[in-house]
Amino acid sequence: MLRKVLALAFVVAFPPWASAQTEIQRATLMSAFDLDGEAADDNQIVEAAGGVIVDNGTSVGGVNYTITAQPDACRLIDMTISDTNMGVGAGTITVTGVGCLGEAKVCTWSAWTAGDDDGVKTLTCSDGEGAYMASVTSITTGDMTGESDEYFLLGYTSNSVNGWAMYGVRYRGPNGEWGVNPLGSLDIPKKVTTSGASSTTLTGVVGAEDAFELVSVGDLLILPVGGTPYERKVTAKASNDSITLNAAVNIAAAGQTFKLRKAYYSTNPAQEMFIPVHGYDTLLLDWSVDANVNTGGVVTLFQCIDSRQPDFPTGPWVELDTTTVASAGTQVPTSESVDLTLLPYTFCRFGVRFGTGDDGDGAAEDINASITLMKETR
Repeated sequence: MLRKVLALAFVVAFPPWASAQTEIQRATLMSAFDLDGEAADDNQIVEAAGGVIVDNGTSVGGVNYTITAQPDACRLIDMTISDTNMGVGAGTITVTGVGCLGEAKVCTWSAWTAGDDDGVKTLTCSDGEGAYMASVTSITTGDMTGESDEYFLLGYTSNSVNGWAMYGVRYRGPNGEWGVNPLGSLDIPKKVTTSGASSTTLTGVVGAEDAFELVSVGDLLILPVGGTPYERKVTAKASNDSITLNAAVNIAAAGQTFKLRKAYYSTNPAQEMFIPVHGYDTLLLDWSVDANVNTGGVVTLFQCIDSRQPDFPTGPWVELDTTTVASAGTQVPTSESVDLTLLPYTFCRFGVRFGTGDDGDGAAEDINASITLMKETR
């Protein structure tokens, strides 16, 4: 296990005739991040009373199937069938929703035609990935054969797993895979201002432009002030013309444009929540946990991989560090450093999960993480 053993001295004195320079890229992965992930709950989304199987049923308009609640976080959804009379012989239940990165998900379960379908069932999704959903928008059935008093539950029968959070720009790869580039940002050409005073309230210079149309609570804004870029997290959104920031900033009345990094979180192992490190000399990870009330603690995981191996991206990921922050404990700012000239990784990632189900949803965990990438150029 590597842990602070590859730290380098990053301030290097060069003679005045040397032309060496250090290129630096920095990205925030998490800022006061609240981790959600309850224990297994097989009927979180649909309970027994709301899932009685009927022909051509739908949840739209509250008819037939009742969606009681949404997943606490994006996670793997499954279905539990109660087929006590061995009655359901054929038919399909379709669950439509939104995946971890905002992508559309359509997943189905088809009844087994030769026997009892009682028990936990895995949903099959049209994108070829698991049924990882952040929300469920509709549930429908087709023509069902042999149903009488059977019902289904919709939820999750597994505890929370590693999740990967980061700010950045969503992309879709050549094979249809979804991912996030933590070094990317969206250029928003509309000007915003605090009217020349230090304030946490940011407004559009021209209200009709809807400067914050693409902005959501939790997103990260990059605001250049006096030539220095400042990062600010969005804590509230009053309208597409007015938002509240986590810290004050002073922007002249004439206003300025800004950059946007959207907030993403995924537990789907098929999605590329990776930090690209190829071509850099050093990776520095800084992280902390400022609050934690979960009885099982917060578990962090730092991994890297060489994508040139044949089984990328599934593995094997190299575990550089794992830490469990105990219940009611905090983790002071901690640095992990990797010399990429010695270890030729191409991607790294930083994950978080609970040691048990989350029993403290009322209190934020306040997890912070950022990465700095450096390389010397001459």
